[in-house]
Amino acid sequence: MAQNETRSERVTLKDVAEKAGVSLATASKVMNGRADVRQATRETVAQAARDLGYEPKRRDTDRRRSALIHFDTLTSPYSLQVLEGAEQAAHRAGVDLLVISGDQTPAGLTRAWMADAAARGVEGVILVTTPIGAQHARWSKDLRLPLIAIDPVSIDPDVNGIVTISATNWEGGSTAVQHLLDLGHRRIGVLAGPKDSVPARQRVQGYHSALGSAGVVWERDLIEHGNFSYEDGQKGAERLLQLPEPPTAIFAVADTLAVGALRAARRQGIDVPEQLSVISFDDTMIAQWTHPQLTAVRQPLFSMGQVAIERLLALSSDPGLFAHPFKLETHLIERESTAAPGATTPDPARRPGGPSARRLRTVRRSGPVRC
Repeated sequence: MAQNETRSERVTLKDVAEKAGVSLATASKVMNGRADVRQATRETVAQAARDLGYEPKRRDTDRRRSALIHFDTLTSPYSLQVLEGAEQAAHRAGVDLLVISGDQTPAGLTRAWMADAAARGVEGVILVTTPIGAQHARWSKDLRLPLIAIDPVSIDPDVNGIVTISATNWEGGSTAVQHLLDLGHRRIGVLAGPKDSVPARQRVQGYHSALGSAGVVWERDLIEHGNFSYEDGQKGAERLLQLPEPPTAIFAVADTLAVGALRAARRQGIDVPEQLSVISFDDTMIAQWTHPQLTAVRQPLFSMGQVAIERLLALSSDPGLFAHPFKLETHLIERESTAAPGATTPDPARRPGGPSARRLRTVRRSGPVRC
């Protein structure tokens, strides 16, 4: 008996499919009792499983199904909106959603971590803004643990077998900058986020594309990289606004960066949008909490969470499904933070570097600053 059990542990469903001469998806359907398989095929697969000593994992019918979703942080509006969509989709499907964040996992997505997730019996794992490599696809296949990646910050170009879900980042970045160009701006700075972030790079590529189509030559001095944090947004915007020829508009590739830009402008006595337009990407809840409210490119974060759960459950039921990427459409939401350059005639004394501006910066450092 011990010998048979050891042999069974080594045999995979892929081995059964190959011996029976069917696809992995068909073998999975047979083992899960699906009705959409011919009887002859069912018998062939069952015989192959018996010959190899394969025993499928049996679910406890009294145990609710569950899925696991991992965030690098749960403190951002971005994460909360993705989580809301995933939670609602899981509730509709009768699936429990297990939520963990970065500080509850070891550095990096290890095979041991994925094996532990598989041992919990979850339907699969959703990773939000996590680096993905070819090894993760291998581990997902070996462990029969479906893996869904929402906005992976980096991903190997040759990765296959992992469903990725993102927004139309390139198109959204282009739309944001085109909006500024249509208003008449030609000197447009960009708070570009981390250099190794795939979504951020795609949004910056959209920035370059829109400028190029308009015949505007981009300048390296107008691009500021950093983290997605509010603090880095403020620091980057301060550097842009202190240039000898500062931009008349700033495109921030995340709402948090745009909020930092608003504060930087306020500290320098620059009115938004009269003297500086600011446009962001995400359109999370904070875009409407700022003063002025942010014009933003809305990415469908709620829907991204929903689609992740739906695809995870589909892959769990049928491992043979093709794992193609999903890109959800973005939309421009116009609010108060963008206007034509020179929409009003500002007092020269309030321009950056002017005496009133210097006095304003000194006063506002000593008290609370509203964004």
